[in-house]
Amino acid sequence: MSIRNRVLAGALLLAAGAFVNSAAPAHADAAPSLPVFTPYPSDWHPDYVTFPYNLWQNRVTPEMLTAQRDSCQWFNAQYDTLINQAKGFRDALDAAHDVWSAPGVQAAADVLAANLDQSAAFLDPRAHTLYITNYPDQSEYSPLYNGDSIFHLWYQLTQISDKVKRKLPSGQIHANIVTAEVYGNVIRYSGVCNGA
Repeated sequence: MSIRNRVLAGALLLAAGAFVNSAAPAHADAAPSLPVFTPYPSDWHPDYVTFPYNLWQNRVTPEMLTAQRDSCQWFNAQYDTLINQAKGFRDALDAAHDVWSAPGVQAAADVLAANLDQSAAFLDPRAHTLYITNYPDQSEYSPLYNGDSIFHLWYQLTQISDKVKRKLPSGQIHANIVTAEVYGNVIRYSGVCNGA
């Protein structure tokens, strides 16, 4: 294996999150899969202080409360790992000049796509519970503070996975990663998931 290919394979390992510590495995296909996330009961409560969510409190159902709590628990436990894997993969693919047949690219892509799909499958029913249709104008919104951000984050995860599976260039994958980060940052900095 040439020096360039070894450097690329090492970058892909990092991109896929394989190096948790210095004793990490040395194969792209050994990148960690995210564990299946299981939500649990907690004393978390949504933010009803922020306008207009203080006016919409009577529209919130117990199912919405559970959906946001569960989504927040996933966010606190797995979002950072997943988005860093996606960014690292994007960077490594870019460094490989978007050559999907480069050593380690497909193995890292498979792990990333599986992690994205697992996370999106967990968030899917919860995100749709949080995002409702307003009558009579048919507009969509969430009566819970940043419930819409959870919905939009879920959607971006599905789009990143789709583009990875279609072997699109890193620049096209980048657009959805950056958008996912915007929603992730909104969730993080709003404090909506604190204590979930």
